[in-house]
Amino acid sequence: MNRLSFNIIPSPESNDHQVRILIDNEDWLHDDYLGIDPPRFFQQETFLCGDLLVGRCDCGVEGCGDLIVNVQSDKANMIWTNNDGLNLQFDKTEYLKVIEFSKTDFKWEDINRRVERLVTNIFKDAQTIDGLTFDWASCRIENHKVCLSFSKKGFPEDFKQEILKIDWDGKTESEALTKADKFLQTNNRMKK
Repeated sequence: MNRLSFNIIPSPESNDHQVRILIDNEDWLHDDYLGIDPPRFFQQETFLCGDLLVGRCDCGVEGCGDLIVNVQSDKANMIWTNNDGLNLQFDKTEYLKVIEFSKTDFKWEDINRRVERLVTNIFKDAQTIDGLTFDWASCRIENHKVCLSFSKKGFPEDFKQEILKIDWDGKTESEALTKADKFLQTNNRMKK
C-alpha cells in the first residue's frame, strides 16, 4: 500500500505555486514535471474517479506535456494507473483525509495568493454588464493591482476576455477585500 501526501512550493518558472506529489514521502514528479497550481489542482473533481491532472511540462503551461493518472476505486482502495503500467494503491480512508485536509490548508499562501483566493470568493458569480463571466483574480501580474479576468467562452471566434484592475497597497489583506467589495458594488462595468 502506498502513502500519498503533498508539498506545496513556489514555482518561479510559472509565476505560481505547485503541488508536489509525494508517494511514500518521495517526490514522485522528480525533475520531470512541475506540479499543478494548488487552486487548479484541488478544484478537480476526479480525485475519486477519472483522469486526474497531476503534472505539467516544465514550461508551466497546462496542455503541454501533461502528466495524467487514471483514478479508480474499490471498497477499500484508491488506485492510480496510466498507460505506462503505473499501479499505485492507497488506503481509501487515508487518501480521502489527505485530499480534504490539503484542499483547505492554506499555509503555503503568501499575501498575494491569499488575496487572490479571497477576492475570487467575492467575485465568484460576478458578471459584467455585457455578459462576461468572472474567471480568476491575480495579484502576480502587476504590482499593487488585483487583476480580474472576465470572459465569454465559446468557439474561438466568439471568445472575449477583459481584464479589470483594482488598486491596493500590496500588503494589507483587509484593504484589498474592502476595495474588491466596493468595486463590485460601484463599478459601472459590473452587472448589479
